[in-house]
Amino acid sequence: MVQQLEVFQSIWAMERRGPDGHEWSLDEQVTMIAQAGFDGIDISAQHPDESRAARHLMRDAGLSCTCYAFPDSVSGFQRDVDLALELEAQHLNLIIQIFPVSVSEGVDVIGRLLEIGRQSGLPLTVETHRNCITTDLLYTLQLMEGLPDMAISADISHYVVEREFTWPVPERDEAWMQQILARAVAFQGRVASREQIQIQLDFPQHQGWVSKHLQWWEDGMRHWRAREPADTKLNFLTQLGPPPYAITGRDGYELSDRWQESITIMNWVREIWQRLEKNSKPEQR
Repeated sequence: MVQQLEVFQSIWAMERRGPDGHEWSLDEQVTMIAQAGFDGIDISAQHPDESRAARHLMRDAGLSCTCYAFPDSVSGFQRDVDLALELEAQHLNLIIQIFPVSVSEGVDVIGRLLEIGRQSGLPLTVETHRNCITTDLLYTLQLMEGLPDMAISADISHYVVEREFTWPVPERDEAWMQQILARAVAFQGRVASREQIQIQLDFPQHQGWVSKHLQWWEDGMRHWRAREPADTKLNFLTQLGPPPYAITGRDGYELSDRWQESITIMNWVREIWQRLEKNSKPEQR
């Protein structure tokens, strides 16, 4: 077997939240994702009934599943794990809502959550995300050092904003980001600037940040390919959030077509993967 890339779409990213109040039905969302060529959907452990309904539709559409949770205690975490197992999730992604002050406390908290996952046989990833245990980039680097078995799901957009990276990105900040990318086992896709978590992909003034995120995703995939065995799959999740993540104009409508941008990111990522795959093959003589 060879390494494979799977590109998923976030169910949260399918929310519209427009002034007209129109939302796609769950059936419409799953159908759109399948027809666009995504491999699966990331669904929520926070909404069991909706996620069960989505999983039924996903099975019929031939789509795989990952799941995300916001654990706010160690004692209550088993419920999230049990639901993710019921949903046949490939992994459960954690946005941990526990806020220890010291690194040693953070290592203890995450270590206990990871042990629950190990005992349940469910792969866990810890997402780099604002307003959670991994809010701060430097704190997260220290957590990684204390937890060598912690699998990182890298949503690097959060650190662009959290650290307010200047442009061009300084060597120091680039080196920190590369440590995250080298450790990541999964990736999430949106483009941020130092002030905004999610910017439009085709605006001329955003092209520097678009190119930088494409470089980071390629670097991360290259690290992953060099590290992981041949029979593994890399999960990349496109996750362009609805307003207020998405920027809106005076009329309350978004400034770009977020669904089409999700497809654009999917295509970009697959092009990066194909290029890496081609470059890794020995020359034929």
